[in-house]
Amino acid sequence: MERWADSYELHNTKPASTSVAPSISVAKLDVDRPPNLTHTRVSGDFGGTLFREWNDLLRIAHIQAFNKAGSFEALQAATLARIRKGAHTVEGFRFIPDIGVSLQGVDANHAWEYALRLAKFLGVSVKAEVEWRNNPKAARPGERATLVWP
Repeated sequence: MERWADSYELHNTKPASTSVAPSISVAKLDVDRPPNLTHTRVSGDFGGTLFREWNDLLRIAHIQAFNKAGSFEALQAATLARIRKGAHTVEGFRFIPDIGVSLQGVDANHAWEYALRLAKFLGVSVKAEVEWRNNPKAARPGERATLVWP
């Protein structure tokens, strides 16, 4: 019996595979007309700074844009977001002490739209990796994609 088992293993054992697992294909989305981004997680890079949430992307974009714009008024002209001078914490505003401006939080769709506009204003790259949650209301439940500009 042992000889039979040894013979079977010798002739029927497949060599260990040396192939690499196939990479998962991730769709590239149209940055100017992405599908509905509601119910997504996000992470990425805006002008060399990493982010892990939609409103974090917006905060980073506004800090960089303020540094270029140089004033609240110039930033206000460059952005589509609702901003206020100074510290405000009502109506969804969050204070950004780095620039002395309060920024109103927004949904994922507006966060992308506003950040893209500021990336174009600054001439910097932005890359967002999005993953739709497994939610029946999501545009693409369970799927992943990227938004990359330029």
